[in-house]
Amino acid sequence: MLMLDFLRLLQENHPFHLHVCHVNHMIRAGEADLDEALVRDYCRQHRIPVTVFKADAPAYAREHKTGLEEAGRRLRRDCYTKVGEEVQKEMGAEPAYRIALAHHLDDRAESIIMHMGRGTGLGGLAGIRYRDGRYIRPLLDLRRKDVEQAARAMALAWREDASNLSDRFLRNRVRNQLLPLWEEVFGHDPAPLLVRLGDLAREDDRELSAQALRHLEESLLPDGSLSLPDLQKLPRPLAGRLLQLFAQGGGGEERTPYLLSERQIDSLLELCQKVARGEMPRAGFDLPDGRRALISRSWILINGPERPGRHI
Repeated sequence: MLMLDFLRLLQENHPFHLHVCHVNHMIRAGEADLDEALVRDYCRQHRIPVTVFKADAPAYAREHKTGLEEAGRRLRRDCYTKVGEEVQKEMGAEPAYRIALAHHLDDRAESIIMHMGRGTGLGGLAGIRYRDGRYIRPLLDLRRKDVEQAARAMALAWREDASNLSDRFLRNRVRNQLLPLWEEVFGHDPAPLLVRLGDLAREDDRELSAQALRHLEESLLPDGSLSLPDLQKLPRPLAGRLLQLFAQGGGGEERTPYLLSERQIDSLLELCQKVARGEMPRAGFDLPDGRRALISRSWILINGPERPGRHI
C-alpha cells in the first residue's frame, strides 16, 4: 500500500499510466476478501484502475505438486503479465510496461539466506534485484520498520497478512527464527551486512556476465548454434555463464533469468567435454523449459517446438 501511494504521488511530477493488479490467493478465506476490499476501496477513492483475480493457490499447488509459496508466486506473476499486456495493448503504448513489487531490504536479506541454504552462485547470492526484466522494486533500500513508520506517518491503511506469522513457510522461519538467532549470537543485525554481501556479489556477477556475453556474441555461428571449440577455450566460470546466456536466448533484458541450475550447467559442461575429447560422438541434454541442447564436435544447438533445427 505504501508503494502504491508512492507511485500515485510520483505521477504528479512524472506522468505515467498506473494500473493496479490484486491477486486473491483464496488461502485465508474471509481475511483475503478483506485484503481485496481494501485495495478496491483505495483505488476507487483515488480513481486508479484495478484488476482483481481470484487464483486458487492451494489447488494449483496440489495439481502441480509444488509448495504453496511457489504456487502463489507463479499465479501472481501470470496475473501481472496478463494485465500488463492487456493494458499496453489497449493504450497502444510503445514503451515496455513495468511491474512494480514492494520488496524491501529485509526481504532481500531473507532471500540471500534462503539462496545460501539451497546452494547458489553469485547470481543467487545477490538476492532480490532492483530491476529484473519487467520487474522493478522501488522500496528495496527501505527496512520493513521504515515502511511501517512511513505508512503510519501518512495515515495509510494496510492489512497484515496473518500467514506471515506462521512458521509453516520457509521464508517465515528464516525471518522469525534464523535471523533473530543470528543477531543474538553475533550481537548485530545481520540484514545490512547480508545486503552488502549481495551488492558485492552483484557487481562481480555483472562483470562476469558482461564478459560472458561478449564471448557469446563472438562464438555464435551463422545458423544460431554455438561453437563448441570456442566454449572449450574458456575457464569454467565464463563457460558456465556463456551456456546460461545461450540457454536463455542471449543477454536481452527480458530473458528468462537463471534457467539452468549450477548442477545442470556442470552436467552440460561435462557432456561438452566428453564430446570434444571424442569420448562420445554426440550428446543431448534436456533443458528445464522443455527444449533440448544438442552437442556435436563443432557446435551446440538448442532445439524447441518452435525451432526444430538439427536432430541427433
